[in-house]
Amino acid sequence: MKSDPRQHALNTLAEQLGQLSPGLPGGSAWSARRHQALQRLLAEGLPDKRNENWRYLDWAELDRRSLTAPAGLHGGLAHPPGTPGLEILPLGEALEREGERLAALLPLPGSESDTGFDLLAEASTGTGWWVRVAAGVEVGEPLQILHQRKPDAPSHLRVIIELGAGARLHLIERFAGGDGEVLSVQATSLFLADGSALQHTRLFECSGESALVDQLEASVERDARYRQALFMLGGRVLRSSQRLRLRGRGAEAELDGLFVVDGQRQADLYTVIDHEGPQTRSRERVHGVASGRGRAAFNGRILVGPAAAGSDSSQTSRNLLLSPTAEINARPQLEILTDEVKCSHGATTGSLDPDQLFYLLSRGIDPETARGILTYAFCEDVVGVVTDPAVRRRIEELVAGQLPDRDLIQELL
Repeated sequence: MKSDPRQHALNTLAEQLGQLSPGLPGGSAWSARRHQALQRLLAEGLPDKRNENWRYLDWAELDRRSLTAPAGLHGGLAHPPGTPGLEILPLGEALEREGERLAALLPLPGSESDTGFDLLAEASTGTGWWVRVAAGVEVGEPLQILHQRKPDAPSHLRVIIELGAGARLHLIERFAGGDGEVLSVQATSLFLADGSALQHTRLFECSGESALVDQLEASVERDARYRQALFMLGGRVLRSSQRLRLRGRGAEAELDGLFVVDGQRQADLYTVIDHEGPQTRSRERVHGVASGRGRAAFNGRILVGPAAAGSDSSQTSRNLLLSPTAEINARPQLEILTDEVKCSHGATTGSLDPDQLFYLLSRGIDPETARGILTYAFCEDVVGVVTDPAVRRRIEELVAGQLPDRDLIQELL
């Protein structure tokens, strides 16, 4: 019988993690969780192209990456604000200090058919960061975390953010490095207590041949607000899966996303916004640009549960194809299980607007410049939500550097 290379890779990974386990932090509570997650991972396996939520990903490209145990945390915190009530620890220290509490706080991955990478992150938990903001504390400056991966060194990191009631935080995460033939996993868990607010800027500028699977889950309680600006601008293969749970009355979530792919690169964004509580609100806006043979996909689901009466949700996906060989798949979905809600969704995919192009040409602007202006303006709709000047400038440079008229656009910045 022909052996399954993927199962063989998982078996090898299990042996490596088993050898690492005694040295990982968290005591018996986390040791048991890792073992349970690993056994489920071996039994259930990783998702594949037969899974509806992963159908657009190039699995041949992902499967050729080696799946090995994590090599640890590289990079570090940049400019942590000196704010009383703000605690920041490497995850290993946090697990040693309050491992049982964190084990009780974090739910184990569910039984969905695409939880394999969640289980992999769970089985590898040991490196990453833990951040807690005490109740009522407003952190005035952005907290920046740099996830710097080394070439050919897999990094399975976990970030846990806890905001107490009424707390305020602006978190900026940058993902860099990671070149080579390995696969890395990032898992992020966010807990927003009543009345808290988290502004979250996430910039993926990974190296050219890197492969990263990103998993994020947020729990948003009564009157809490979560706003994320997501930029998928680097790496050979980048997949981000996000589930935002609006649990309490009046909870809000906003997601602005931009992916730009060129050459042979691909980006895949899967989101679920789950309205569990009444009078919850969400807004999702995702823009995508593909040129060359770049491939991208946006698969977004909005779920309005039976207890979520009075909820308000909107979802838009706008995509721009700059070459005949580029590909973007958009799949907005809406499921409503209650009355008295206001929900909308829609998606468009096409080339530059001929009317807008004609207008610029009629004003004496040459065709190349006109295309560059329109393409960058399409991206700037999302880039403009970034409030930190240095981060916004970096995003602008990355966007301009991946567009066909890059030299011209750089001159216009």
